[in-house]
Amino acid sequence: MPAEPSLERGKYRTKGLKEGQDDVRVFFKEPYNVRGKDRLLCFVSEHTLYPFVVVFNDAKWNLEKRFSEFAALDEALDDLYKADDDIQLPEFPEKKMFGSLSPALIKERTEGLEKYMKAIAIDEVVMKTQLVRDFLEVPEPKDN
Repeated sequence: MPAEPSLERGKYRTKGLKEGQDDVRVFFKEPYNVRGKDRLLCFVSEHTLYPFVVVFNDAKWNLEKRFSEFAALDEALDDLYKADDDIQLPEFPEKKMFGSLSPALIKERTEGLEKYMKAIAIDEVVMKTQLVRDFLEVPEPKDN
């Protein structure tokens, strides 16, 4: 298993940022399944959590989200930018109706979600939306 990326203070600050521009990055960790307390017919509900680290300038924190939360973010961003030809949102991993707990699908989703979120994090316009800032729990942008 590869070592987790070093997040030492300022060590890996993104190169090429403009003065006052926020440095936002995401690093995904190993997802895991959680058994729910509620039942659907005779089945116990179970879902996968996708944990990741958010690095914002010199701060970092851990978050965990379900695939459905990422999908809701993508849908909201699609609605927000559907009329804006200047914004090209990254491709979101395909939704599947069955097999959502299969190790192969979880691995595929993790890779797709990480690619998606990394693309969102480097898009300065999209990162300034309240939707994304709330999702990643980052502070309000600085006035430039």
